[in-house]
Amino acid sequence: MGFIATPLGWIMKGCYFVVRNYGIALLLFTILTRLITLPLQIKQQKSSARMAMLQPELEKLKKKYGKNQQKLQEEQMNLYAKAGVNPMASCLPMIIMMVILFALIPVIYGPLTYVSNLNKEDIEENDLMIQGIYYYAEEINDNKKNNTFDSLLTKYETEYKEENADASDEDAEKYAYKTLKEDFNSKKKYPDAAKANVNDKDNIDNVIAAIKLHRDDNLEKFILNEKYFSENLIKSRPELMTFVFIKEENGKFADVLDIVNTDIRDFAKDFNYDLFGISLGTIPSWKSLTCIIPILCFLLQLLVTVVSQYFSKKNNPTMANMGGGMKAMLYIMPLFSLWIGFSYPMGLGLYWCYSSLFALGQTIFLNKIYTPEHVAELVQKDIAKQKKSGKPTLMERMAEAQMIKEGKDPKEIRKALSDDDDYEEPKKLSKQELRDEQRRKLNEARRRMAEKYGDDYDDSQDD
Repeated sequence: MGFIATPLGWIMKGCYFVVRNYGIALLLFTILTRLITLPLQIKQQKSSARMAMLQPELEKLKKKYGKNQQKLQEEQMNLYAKAGVNPMASCLPMIIMMVILFALIPVIYGPLTYVSNLNKEDIEENDLMIQGIYYYAEEINDNKKNNTFDSLLTKYETEYKEENADASDEDAEKYAYKTLKEDFNSKKKYPDAAKANVNDKDNIDNVIAAIKLHRDDNLEKFILNEKYFSENLIKSRPELMTFVFIKEENGKFADVLDIVNTDIRDFAKDFNYDLFGISLGTIPSWKSLTCIIPILCFLLQLLVTVVSQYFSKKNNPTMANMGGGMKAMLYIMPLFSLWIGFSYPMGLGLYWCYSSLFALGQTIFLNKIYTPEHVAELVQKDIAKQKKSGKPTLMERMAEAQMIKEGKDPKEIRKALSDDDDYEEPKKLSKQELRDEQRRKLNEARRRMAEKYGDDYDDSQDD
């Protein structure tokens, strides 16, 4: 999704720098994306209304050809072609909105990457360092029971002095850090860190540098504290954890702030990534007020579903006879939104709430405008326009291709699709014949204009 996430990040960046609040920027982003996709929503509404108009005819075809699936599909294709309806058209807007949703996930997860102008390599390096410190501290703690960076370093220094009686404290310290670095390179001693690919040389150097700054217990106590860090996020999206360091600027662990890149630290300090004091990078939980966001996601999406079904049944009474399986499918999206709300950072759930709210408004608005009567008028206009252009519709081309595959004559197919009893296959004109036809139409237009305004018309000019 990176190639889609990047332009979405540009839009989000513009929204953020207008309002300077990520939660409100998400609202502006939702408005913009909804406006961009509005033409598709209108097309979907028209297509759905057209399908509703065809429902009685489709039911007749099912009764007539129900036992002959091939013939049924053929007749359905002919019906779609005559009515100028693409049954798959209503799926496109939903697909686009789902693509936007999943492409937005990395933007929500990576505000520094997508919204700031910071060097992307610096951000990645900073993320890997935070990740590396966490993995090594976690594995030291798990494997050696309450072991710490300091206790390991002290152990290596003691061993070095025992073997080298005249060794200085500086030499012992160098040896201790060198040994610790070798440990970090060991896939056997630190398998989790190796699997997470945080044990490359440059990153280990950054981790060692951070440990040198904070050899005492503060760094690992801070980074292993579940109150501050989410294990899931620090292992998958450490960029969000940068904001945790910034929040502790004046707190108990303020001394560890200096391990974060200076430019990143300065940007993160000024970046408003909160909503009502809660970080949008927080993954909601039933144990806190953050559960409100997933619940709102579910309720709003459920409301969209109910309202959509109300208009569908109103405009197409046959929908009232849907089977239980089809009705159950309608509630998959609200349940999916609940899962999204609890599985991803609060920012994504907030976007889903905004999006559902606008979807509700659009559903009511479009159904009030595109009533069955209005759509019937539009259908007739579209069909007349299509006939005038002389170009076959997508469904006509698909119907023709399907019938050709079955060995039928394309001329007979086009005649069958035409409502004109005197239909004749258009002849392919030569360039000269086309020029003569255009000249004839031009002269005819001149003649009509002369008659309209009472002017004399010299038909000798026709040549």
